[in-house]
Amino acid sequence: MMKRTFLLAAIIAVGTIAKGNENPKVQLGDTVITTGESFGSSVHETAKTVMVVTEKEIQEKGASNIGEALKGVPGVTIRNMDGGKPQIDLRGSGATSSANTIVLLDGIPLNGLVSFNINQIPIGDVDRIEVIQGAGAIMYGDGAIGGVVNIITKAPENKVNYGSVGLEAGSWETNRANLSYGTRLGDKILLNTSYSGYSSMEYRDRNVEYKDDKDLRNSIWLRGMYLLEDGNVEVRYNHSENKDYYTGYLEKDKFEKDPSKPGTYGGLSHSITDIWNLSYNNKLTDNLDFLIYGGYYNDESKNQNNVTDEYFIKPQLKYNYAKEDYVIFGGDYRDGKREFKENLKVNGVMQKAPDDERESYAGYIINKTTFGKLQFSQGYRREKVKYKYSTKVYGPGWNLVEVKPHSADYSNNDSFELGLNYLYSDTGNTYFNYTRAVRTPTIGDAGKWYGDVRTQKNDVYELGLRDMYKETFVSTSVFYIDSKDEIYYDKIFDTSGYNRNFDGKVRRVGAQLSLAHYFDKLTLRENISYIQPKVTSGMYDGKDFAGVARWQANLGATYNFTNNFFVNGDLYYMGKSYAQDDFENYFGKQDDYVTVDVNTSYKFDTGLEIYGGIKNLFDEDYYNTVTSTRSGNARTVYYPADGRSIYAGFKYEF
Repeated sequence: MMKRTFLLAAIIAVGTIAKGNENPKVQLGDTVITTGESFGSSVHETAKTVMVVTEKEIQEKGASNIGEALKGVPGVTIRNMDGGKPQIDLRGSGATSSANTIVLLDGIPLNGLVSFNINQIPIGDVDRIEVIQGAGAIMYGDGAIGGVVNIITKAPENKVNYGSVGLEAGSWETNRANLSYGTRLGDKILLNTSYSGYSSMEYRDRNVEYKDDKDLRNSIWLRGMYLLEDGNVEVRYNHSENKDYYTGYLEKDKFEKDPSKPGTYGGLSHSITDIWNLSYNNKLTDNLDFLIYGGYYNDESKNQNNVTDEYFIKPQLKYNYAKEDYVIFGGDYRDGKREFKENLKVNGVMQKAPDDERESYAGYIINKTTFGKLQFSQGYRREKVKYKYSTKVYGPGWNLVEVKPHSADYSNNDSFELGLNYLYSDTGNTYFNYTRAVRTPTIGDAGKWYGDVRTQKNDVYELGLRDMYKETFVSTSVFYIDSKDEIYYDKIFDTSGYNRNFDGKVRRVGAQLSLAHYFDKLTLRENISYIQPKVTSGMYDGKDFAGVARWQANLGATYNFTNNFFVNGDLYYMGKSYAQDDFENYFGKQDDYVTVDVNTSYKFDTGLEIYGGIKNLFDEDYYNTVTSTRSGNARTVYYPADGRSIYAGFKYEF
């Protein structure tokens, strides 16, 4: 069965496609990516699966945040556990997806000891979002198991006076506000700043103690650029505050009766984040480019009473030894510490909780050589990671009896990459890529661990094709992923679960297809992905990997009545899957579901835009997450997703 499935996927992916149109409406060479190689490379010349969500596409689908903008991208699943920060899952990582995807903001990693809430990034400031699946292990190392998502914001403009203001209101007392302003000082300095604010009672009712409290997100972004003759120096600062009032799961009968009701518990997640980044990018000679960036990350968790500080630096040098051939030498260093401010009561005695620490450093080399229409790329990375963390031991009555300090040293985290890219026309290319990616346990993983600790290793094999034929753009690929010692969350005992390494291997086989048809006034989109995740040895041999749907699809259409007025509709399908911790496949698959979003926008010639829409048009009852519980009667429990919502707003640009 597996062989037939893989053969069918291969036929879909590499079926006959004609040569590119002479005047395509989408030029693959126009989009410059930064996720695979920080100095930039066109999609056409990249031997990886690259999906780019443009600003135009974000506006057409009416996305209010980054999570919504990524909906429908083949191979991408967005999870919001109980309304919390989005988790991006690339190609079926399941519950651990947040640690298996590197998220970048303008090429700079946001992953660290604390995960950043990507929905705090103002969607109006986003130029595009680049998704590279199964790649990024050479440039970014530990954690790039699923791939890389790079959120590219709009660069400061060379204008004296420009900006925008926007307001939006919607269901559940939801309000959004966005302000931005930019200017130029002299001939060399470009500045811009923006503010985004969000408040909402959210779809689900609050628990009694929080019944009148709104979720809040506020962010300030500052960016300054000094122009050099062949480069720039740039400084950025972000200050964000996030308050998320959450409520727990619902039993199945309560979910089916009214999914908006509060769950079994409630709480507040409250954090304040400050990020500083400084970069220098310059062309030293005709053949030599230099890029270095560094930064500081500070996150204060008010509800957990801890503070995280992290520093990082990443220098890179690119040498073009021929017209289309180059080599990149680079490295990176990160040093993070989480300090717990609250003392612990251990065996009746108060003591300070040990701090968490993580330090990593790496070096890498990437080479690309061109032989006519054939491009050959290679990469190697050596990384070392050190941890210090602690675990808690509880006795009868859940009394804390011991806090155990631990340390871990991973010194052989080697990553490899080989790529072949054949440019058979000005718009078409077909490619093969092999990547070895690694992941060590995060400090969060290690704090609740069972058994020996080993580095996860993924071998990713991929074959793909991209082209433009007349009015249709196509991007398709097939892939095979072999994972050894995969890190996952397992409910080993009836009352609690632990992180651990699989005692066997996990195999993922799949295919994805993206089509976009550009007619006179109509744009049609079809995106579909299939993945078969199987455990192939060990205690769960033959079982489906939990929490991963085999089928996902998106159908979308945008009709432009005029250059200023359009309507859009998107249908999203999510297939059946097991609960995200049901590796025994004991409870059976959860139901599939379909949701529909519609929206419209009208732009006046004065710079004013008014828009509105309905999300989950048919008020489908579905869920963000399904887990299992083994206490009492074994059963699945549900974390509901949002019901139907209506929104309207305006934006004025000057």
